Amino acid sequence: MKQKKLSPIISIIITLMMSSCGMVTSMYQVIELSSKETKLEKDSYVFENSELKIAYNFWTSGGKVSFFITNKLDIPIYIDWDKSHLIYNGISYDYWYDTEETNSFYSSSFSSASNTVSGAMVNYFANSAYRNSQSSTASYGNAVTVVESSKTKPKKIIQIPPKSSVAVSKFSISNPKTPFYSCDFNLKNTGYKTPSTNKFVKEESPLSFRNYITYTTTENSIEKKSIDNEFFISEISFMTEELFFGKTITKKECDIDGKERVDSLSYSKPYKKPNAFYIKVKQKEFRPY
Repeated sequence: MKQKKLSPIISIIITLMMSSCGMVTSMYQVIELSSKETKLEKDSYVFENSELKIAYNFWTSGGKVSFFITNKLDIPIYIDWDKSHLIYNGISYDYWYDTEETNSFYSSSFSSASNTVSGAMVNYFANSAYRNSQSSTASYGNAVTVVESSKTKPKKIIQIPPKSSVAVSKFSISNPKTPFYSCDFNLKNTGYKTPSTNKFVKEESPLSFRNYITYTTTENSIEKKSIDNEFFISEISFMTEELFFGKTITKKECDIDGKERVDSLSYSKPYKKPNAFYIKVKQKEFRPY
């Protein structure tokens, strides 16, 4: 028996009826970091002593360990990358290897008091290799990301001139496709109107890492100084795409003569912070109560 085709109008009505039974939306996870040594300062998470200022901004998919080292002195400072490490859940990863790299993990940049991490970072990496984490909370399924090497060899020791900076980005905190979750914390209880949040103290955090930087104020000096900034995940939230992006913001754009060209749209992104990063999670269907 030949089956009759539905008319376009009936097809539209059926589609609307099905969509009214529920809605499907993409989910996001926002992961917030805490540290005793650093403080929030505009769009940076900042550590500072009398000689150096290190401004972090982790806000990327998967969370890149990107930071901006500024020399506050009137003399050069020398960073020893061979003695600098990212220590991820107790496992040390070297910043410098005696090999060539596709892109150097650091980039020199002039700095002034108005510079920010988000405006100065020029060294994000696309080619990555994921290593298995040996965390005691391996059920969260995340690992440090390391850039593979080829082509050019970075310097073992670099000089940062007075009142200038270097941008650094080599490691990522997690796989941007693998969210943090457990049997007790997942999408099951996440609602459409409010995020589902889990908070951690340092001793119970699913992930911690340290950024250990060695430097001197005199070239070839035997006396080394070090900075050891420690971070841990203090809060994880599941939320809908609508909550993640927030309200729509309209901005007017003008040409050089001051004539209005177009109204551009952006989002408020209320959960965006320099000490946080995000992961896009699979879609979830919500049904009305």
